[in-house]
Amino acid sequence: MKYPLRCLALLLAAIAAAHTSQAREFTLISYNVENLFDADKVAIYEDYAESGKPDAYSPAKMLVKMQSIGKVLQSFNNGDGPEIACFNELEMDFTPDSKVSDYAAFLETYKDTTAEKMLTSELNDEIRGLPAEALLLKYLEDQGMKGYHVVVGQDEPDLAALASTERGVHKKGQKSGVFSKFPVTSTLSHPTPDARDILEVTLDVDGRPLTVFVNHWKSGAGSLEGEQSRRFNAKTLRDRLEEIFAKDPSADIVLAGDFNSQYKQTLAYPHMGKTGVNEVLGSQGDEKATATATNLSIYNLWHELPESERHSDHYNGKWGTLIQLMVTPGLYDYSGVQYVDNSFKVVALDSVNTTSPAKIPHRWSNAGRGSGASDHFPISMRLRTTDEHDSTKREELVNPGVPAKDGDLLPVYAALKAGDCPEFTAAIGKNTSEHMGEIFRVTGSIASVKPLVISVNGAEYQLWASDKESPALQPVRKLSRGAKIDILGMLSMHKGKLQFLVEDPSWVLKLPAN
Repeated sequence: MKYPLRCLALLLAAIAAAHTSQAREFTLISYNVENLFDADKVAIYEDYAESGKPDAYSPAKMLVKMQSIGKVLQSFNNGDGPEIACFNELEMDFTPDSKVSDYAAFLETYKDTTAEKMLTSELNDEIRGLPAEALLLKYLEDQGMKGYHVVVGQDEPDLAALASTERGVHKKGQKSGVFSKFPVTSTLSHPTPDARDILEVTLDVDGRPLTVFVNHWKSGAGSLEGEQSRRFNAKTLRDRLEEIFAKDPSADIVLAGDFNSQYKQTLAYPHMGKTGVNEVLGSQGDEKATATATNLSIYNLWHELPESERHSDHYNGKWGTLIQLMVTPGLYDYSGVQYVDNSFKVVALDSVNTTSPAKIPHRWSNAGRGSGASDHFPISMRLRTTDEHDSTKREELVNPGVPAKDGDLLPVYAALKAGDCPEFTAAIGKNTSEHMGEIFRVTGSIASVKPLVISVNGAEYQLWASDKESPALQPVRKLSRGAKIDILGMLSMHKGKLQFLVEDPSWVLKLPAN
């Protein structure tokens, strides 16, 4: 059969179009879920290994925690969840016999039930042993967030730590992971000194490769000892990036995760000298420099926001930016995948993952039935595919990011007033598990000096600051037993004991006259 030339041309065009997917936008988030542990009680952290105590971690509390995480993820794409989620602090599986390697088969096995039933009425030893990421996948599937491929770091669990009497000091109890609605074409897990493996995942985004590195570096952003480890973490990542760029200078790469560093680490802590994230890795704030580079250059997306909005976590009264997203030059060209300019956001949702009245992260608490989500806000970015194949053509930037000018960390509570904080009443004291992380006005008397304890409405609460060097409680420590005080305090719990954290000297409102 013969076709007219015009029909033949149309047919060939249709065939070509069938092999070329349409350009589309999608979302990538980076989320430290703060110790999403499984339900088997085999853990190196004391809070997750204890049994029989009212405030011990349990399968039912794991469900509550996943419900909080799920609400955050459902805020994307009309409830479908982000296309790519990079997670930190998924528990390493200390019961390897329960390992899940085929997640599609796992979902098929449990297709006739729900994660809620699995962790409550249908709970058995098999379900208890399932790794955290498998149960999270099942929960998301139940909520309509379907189609995720799962990859986790290949960190080896320190089984010897389980027998240690110093269980809480072992830091390597977590791993990182990627949940992706795009197929996974390759994975690597790069061991790093004194920290979690760096997870490298390459995805097939409608025929276009996108490589994502998920990091969880050594903790202690302000610690010089920690920084020495982070330099090694940074070198592991930098060396791998240079290897990739030697082969493909236009590679599309996103660096995600908890770097346990400020985005301006060198400016924030000048006494450290060379820092891992800025000097060794090369993360910087000049967007034009990365957008026009023809070799390896790394732009940190925190510079997309006004400086007053750069915060995702807090410590000792200062905002931090430990969770970060960074991009390389290939994400600014017109080939493959492209960063959507100025799409970087902090995901802070009222009544979901924030607490009142300071709008800080609602960190997880084991108290009562469990509450909260994480001590970090997630961050997100948008990307898009492009049908052009021109790596020399670059995206036109609107209000391009520029390097930070100083190292000052933002104060968390600068705008907080005593009048913003509700009184801590006897009724709240009987229902503390529903109010963890909230800030109250607390009136009581000193019940003990060592340890420092306040009596409020007939109940006792310890008083602490986040940092032992904090000046916030110094004037209170000088008081005698029975002295009346009026303070602001953040309700929390440590090792099963209720406490108020006094985070700023201004929170000590009234002391007895001399």
